[in-house]
Amino acid sequence: MSGKREDETFLPGRGKVRKNHPLLEALGSVDELSAFVGVARSLTGDEELRKALKKIQEALFNIGSYLAVPSHPLDRVKLCMDELKLFEEVMETKLPHLTRFIYPGGAEAAAYLHVCRAVARRAERTLVRLGDTMEVDPLTISFLNFLSKFFFTAARYVNHLSGVADEEWR
Repeated sequence: MSGKREDETFLPGRGKVRKNHPLLEALGSVDELSAFVGVARSLTGDEELRKALKKIQEALFNIGSYLAVPSHPLDRVKLCMDELKLFEEVMETKLPHLTRFIYPGGAEAAAYLHVCRAVARRAERTLVRLGDTMEVDPLTISFLNFLSKFFFTAARYVNHLSGVADEEWR
């Protein structure tokens, strides 16, 4: 036994926090998303997308720092979102128009980008819940909401580059 309480953790900007606190759930969700983005980044062969995914990880680290230390600025998040919107538009111009829902999957990198989309949605929900107990900068929630759409487009883009057609749900 270490003598310390195993049901608490210390955050530099917040002190001791119980491990079941919504703040730690939010931090964990953002960290999990970053980990899946890292997997997708390691699997994609497209250099521009790889760079975009690295920027996303940097922004997610920025959000994690803000959640742990509320005075931490979110400057990278807004900049990242603006840059990603432009890249998303480029990807969309190369994709066929969707008329139906599609199944997540396809190329391995695309499948992981679909996982990123789902985890981003969950992380967004955890930050909304956290906002019920403490102040949460709306930019963090907007960014996660944006990411889910970005990951969907990126997954379709990777499949397109890989010669894998979207599999429509009927």
